[in-house]
Amino acid sequence: MVRFCLECGGSLVEQPRDGRVRPVCEQCGYVQYINPLVAAGVLAEREDKVVLVRRAVAPAQGKWSLPAGYLEGDETAEQGAARECLEETGLEVNITDLIDVYSFGQESERTGVLIVYAAQVVGGELQAGDDASDARFFGPLELPEDIAFSTHRRALADWHRAQAIHYCEATADQADVITTLNDRYHLDRPRDYAAYIHAPHSALYVALDRQEVVGVSGVSLQAWNHVAHIELVFVLPNYRRWGIATHLIERCVEYGRAQGARAVVAEVPATNPALAMYLRAGFGVCGFNNAYYPDDDPQRSTALFLAYDLEPSGDV
Repeated sequence: MVRFCLECGGSLVEQPRDGRVRPVCEQCGYVQYINPLVAAGVLAEREDKVVLVRRAVAPAQGKWSLPAGYLEGDETAEQGAARECLEETGLEVNITDLIDVYSFGQESERTGVLIVYAAQVVGGELQAGDDASDARFFGPLELPEDIAFSTHRRALADWHRAQAIHYCEATADQADVITTLNDRYHLDRPRDYAAYIHAPHSALYVALDRQEVVGVSGVSLQAWNHVAHIELVFVLPNYRRWGIATHLIERCVEYGRAQGARAVVAEVPATNPALAMYLRAGFGVCGFNNAYYPDDDPQRSTALFLAYDLEPSGDV
């Protein structure tokens, strides 16, 4: 706790301010606000394994944790997460997505937030550094029991569940389930999904948590230009930020490649967060239309058209 004013050096005393008791300078009236600590970390993967470090210092010395630490005043959360990973593991990473923001600390203590990002290892050599005594990769079934912090345990539990998601082509028995999802979330125009599954030039893919459909993607091959068109990508809200949508998009790209398509194309509103997902998957913006969506569409915005080129020449 700060005892002296940061503005004039006067003594701080506790006084009511803004609905609670806060340190206030007796001389100049400066109010010292105690803000939460902000930390960032990465869940960095390589070959379906995640890197963890064994802590060499307190708190939780000797236990395992994600590479993470407090942010510096001159860096973004993404920069801080990548820096901590490099310092603690020797690995360079590419941040791919935000996993979640977790709160830590008790009400009687100074609280904080941990921002955890998904990342892929792109370079470096695995070696423990900074305040870590060991660094290793672990598979979903190899995670150690002595994970240091509750926030890290929660992030790893989410990752473990995401690793168990199974992807496959949809069956006729799942058509009704997908129709129900469509009716509830308005993820696509009404269509006969059973016919979509059986059509010779389309494919429907599902993401399954055990037997529950938690995500779906649809792609069809346009005969006139031999281009595969992604018509649908949807993931249940509670399963987002796990990389499921990216896997579903990858299935659509593989479909296009197997069909000998020239390219895989998609359309997305410019304001939709899915845009970043497509860009990370290797798609590029190839056009836009300001009048693509109807006037009564509640999410009406500029439509962006994206393409994943499957031909070496680059011609679409």
